[in-house]
Amino acid sequence: MSFSDIRREMGLHPQALTNLLKAGRTVGLIAECSELNLGENGYTILQNYVISLEFNVVNEIVEVSDNYVIMKHTISNKLYNNSPLPFRGVIVKVFGDLVLDKPLIYRGKGYYEINLTESIDKYYLFHLDSDVDIKPGETYSYKYEFYLMYFPSLDYFIVEPFNPVITFNAKTYLTKSGKRIIKSVKVEYPQNVIVREEEGKTYHEITIMKLSAIAVKFWFHFME
Repeated sequence: MSFSDIRREMGLHPQALTNLLKAGRTVGLIAECSELNLGENGYTILQNYVISLEFNVVNEIVEVSDNYVIMKHTISNKLYNNSPLPFRGVIVKVFGDLVLDKPLIYRGKGYYEINLTESIDKYYLFHLDSDVDIKPGETYSYKYEFYLMYFPSLDYFIVEPFNPVITFNAKTYLTKSGKRIIKSVKVEYPQNVIVREEEGKTYHEITIMKLSAIAVKFWFHFME
């Protein structure tokens, strides 16, 4: 939110607002968007714990048959430690109809190819880069990818960020080799968030600002 927008909403004198913002930055409750590389002007409120500055999801179709569709999901996350204490490592959670002959690939401080095994509840949890110490005020970025099998004509994918997210972006490619495979994408997300949604001939993209640590659900409606 810009300085003028904050002033208009709060009705403060410019100098009083300047002093308030300065105090908020000093104690780690407020940051300039430019300082966090959020690609916008103004200020954002930081909670006193680990937050995700940028949480990005890319959904790509890699294989199509008469009975199923396989999609690769690539997730990247940029964490910021706004707490007074260090934290160590990151947690990666995946679940669903995972394609078990393709590994989960993780890139952070280390590089891991994790071979998945059959799970009764289709739930997998990994604590990775456990030797990495992220100190207060530091950022840490990582990326991972995995494959899920979907069954037409309607199936879903769920993403669950562990931390509050400043900017959540997800792009789904609708075609494979020039052929339309996904007819439409419907996204379920919490109320009271700022959302920008766009769909082209080959993609669907959604951006959510200020997302709490809660699931985002994607419904994929496949072509008949």
